[in-house]
Amino acid sequence: MNDVATTRPYGVLGRVLGHSYTPTIYKELAGLEYVRFEREPEDLEAFMKGDEWEGTNVTIPYKRAVMDYLDELSPLAERMGNVNTITRLPNGRLRGDNTDYFGFQCLVEELGVEIAGKKVLVLGATGGAGTTASMVLGDLGAIVVPVGRASEVNYDNIARQSDAALLVNCTPAGMFPHCPDAPCTLEGLDALEGVIDIVYNPARTGLMLEAERRGIPCIGGLLMLVAQAAQAVERYTGQVTDRERILDVTERLSHREQNIALIGMPGSGKTRVGEQIALLTGREHIDLDRALEERLGMPCADFIVERGEPAFREQETAALADLSKRSGLVLSTGGGVVTRDENYPLLHQNSQIVMLNRKLDELAHKGRPITARDGIDKLAEQRMPRYRAWADYIIDSRDCAANTARAILDTLPPAL
Repeated sequence: MNDVATTRPYGVLGRVLGHSYTPTIYKELAGLEYVRFEREPEDLEAFMKGDEWEGTNVTIPYKRAVMDYLDELSPLAERMGNVNTITRLPNGRLRGDNTDYFGFQCLVEELGVEIAGKKVLVLGATGGAGTTASMVLGDLGAIVVPVGRASEVNYDNIARQSDAALLVNCTPAGMFPHCPDAPCTLEGLDALEGVIDIVYNPARTGLMLEAERRGIPCIGGLLMLVAQAAQAVERYTGQVTDRERILDVTERLSHREQNIALIGMPGSGKTRVGEQIALLTGREHIDLDRALEERLGMPCADFIVERGEPAFREQETAALADLSKRSGLVLSTGGGVVTRDENYPLLHQNSQIVMLNRKLDELAHKGRPITARDGIDKLAEQRMPRYRAWADYIIDSRDCAANTARAILDTLPPAL
């Protein structure tokens, strides 16, 4: 490889490229610097014929357009009719390939549902992701049934497909910031053995949350993103990434992007502990009560006294819906957030939920009208079972907020 080749970057080609996990993935998998090549259609030819890049992924709207400038295609890219990975060969020729096939195949294999000879519903089957998924599923022996607004099987009559074994969402429905929305319900699909949603932000889409409630195994799209990148790295450099490494990077990236949400009794120190976690990790810290005070224009205690607790809880849920869909936060919630069932999926969609367990006689009381009204013991009787049921992790408070924060970070799974 010549000196020019070693200095040219790898990246992704598209028209508008916002925040992406892929630079982190390529850095983690292979130490590659990965840049965004944003180009308008009239600039595509110059980019493809230029020499500023060593290899590139391709995204919407250029997956088919770039094929006019390629010297050769892999058999898979030729079969699929689109390209998402371009490699500059040693002789300067450009070769197009498609690694999305491998990425989606990894999702199916990790879910572990045997689909040969079984019916699979594919939402958005005619789109780019949907055609890839349908091809993989067909190759695995599934009976693929496309689902779309104007299809024979659509969102209004999907429940008639009660014998379907797998449902795959290849639409953007439920993707941030429109979460936890879902393209349809799973009601009536009683034979489902699994759900795949290729959306990867949030960690758990509305469709996945419903699958969890029904006890149906499910998986999101982050693994597909990492797996296709791993195969792209192999095309670029020859470096093979084994499945265990792909799964490890996926898990650690997921933990990095999910919020750390603190729940627990009023006065248990959630705000101070959250601030310490933010200091230790570089994450942004948001205190739900403080955010609510800005929203309400008055202290939470005053609002509760003036308007009543039910009105306050409605405002709390609205604020939580806005904040909890974001990524990478430390979120300190109010003690009463667990009193409304609808708050759990809001937190669970993109958070690791940590309960702070502090002795009742150590809880702060000042400025807490609900505590003053009901008493600590009664609140604990009502709320402690819910804290424990909601929590992914339960951490006993230490002698100070900083030590409690360290105990939490020592307990949480490692992140990138």
